[in-house]
Amino acid sequence: MVAAPAALSTAGAILTIKAVELSAKGAIYVLERASDGARVSVEVIGKTASTASVVAGTVVTVSMVSAGTVLSVAGEVIAFIPNAVGQSLLYSERVTK
Repeated sequence: MVAAPAALSTAGAILTIKAVELSAKGAIYVLERASDGARVSVEVIGKTASTASVVAGTVVTVSMVSAGTVLSVAGEVIAFIPNAVGQSLLYSERVTK
């Protein structure tokens, strides 16, 4: 189960991207909370990481929803961190013809 770090547990928190490391799998964002300088790293895997134009200095907004934490840049979601409810809703099923 994934748990959101304390730096991401406050709705409306403003974070700044301090560093971005791209890889073949996705990207790792190092985020810093503006209020106290707390830092957290978030690994984003998949197309979202490569298509979002996120660079150091970009402002990230934290939103809390019933299924977890949403990180967004300029209204575009860059990451979703599910809580226990969100984890129970995630599933993968093979689709065949």
